[in-house]
Amino acid sequence: MEDWVESFGESLSDGYTSKAEKILESYNIDKDGLIAKDSHLPLSIIKPELSAGIEEKQIRHLITEYNRGRDRMTKLKYASSMLEIEDGTAKCCYISVDDIGVRFQKSKRKQKYKKGKSFVENTVIHIQSDGKQYTLTAVGMDKAFKLLIAFLLENKLMEGSRLIFFSDGATCIRDTIEKYFGFRQYTLILDWLHLEKKCNEFLSMGIKGAKDEKLQIKKRLASILWTGRYQNAINYLDSLKKSQVRNLKKIEELKDYIRRKSPNLTCYALRRELNLRISSNRVEKANDLVVAMRQKHNGMSWSRKGSSALAIITAAMTNGELGKWITKQEISYRMVG
Repeated sequence: MEDWVESFGESLSDGYTSKAEKILESYNIDKDGLIAKDSHLPLSIIKPELSAGIEEKQIRHLITEYNRGRDRMTKLKYASSMLEIEDGTAKCCYISVDDIGVRFQKSKRKQKYKKGKSFVENTVIHIQSDGKQYTLTAVGMDKAFKLLIAFLLENKLMEGSRLIFFSDGATCIRDTIEKYFGFRQYTLILDWLHLEKKCNEFLSMGIKGAKDEKLQIKKRLASILWTGRYQNAINYLDSLKKSQVRNLKKIEELKDYIRRKSPNLTCYALRRELNLRISSNRVEKANDLVVAMRQKHNGMSWSRKGSSALAIITAAMTNGELGKWITKQEISYRMVG
């Protein structure tokens, strides 16, 4: 059974790769999927004419309503960058990216074997547009992004469409997005839940006091970051009293973290008011379905080939691709409802 799953998964992976390379070739793109800024692709892909975002009048009205009864630090402040927020009716493609590691199974154990922390990293990408979705997975982020570029081209999702990425803030994901999509405009948003969790981790190590007092500090910082005004968050951390700080180094690390991630922070409050996404939870769910549910149980370890095979088979089943592959050896590469 193990050999069959690995063999079937490998052939399915080759099918996805072959499909992607044919699509890339049809656009005269290198088989690695990298697109240069001076590429001869249609302008609708390189420099798409994107529809206008939300109107200034509506933004200012929402800000006025949101700010009622709030203090200066947690109030929204109008910024021209808010005009770039999609209005919910424009053509958008939401792409959530995450890496999930499962414990690597060594082929042999030496007599004096020590438990290590080696992992097989599966990259999972969830794509959503017009109420439809698709999930891509591969061992290796470059391979996954090659599939992504081909998929977006095949489904015309780069032509006149806003590309909005969500991630947990990992540097490798940010750099890979820029590597493959730096040729055109896109938006990268740091997932709110990861931002809040990371800040709480730093604060748990950096502040002291009664439980209620520490909880109040965490809520206060979160309410400031919710507005997207990262400098206000840093100013608030600077205003903490010495009696509230247990480890100043952790507070400084938190401020550095907020500064580093500031380009990918957004006005989460405004997006929530507009009923727009603020989270990469779609890819978190895809991770559960494609990898974690089967491969993350305690005591389990996986070979690179086995983990990859099982993940791509599950993804193909989720995408409705499995039946067609079994009967015709074809990948449709089409969004599903």
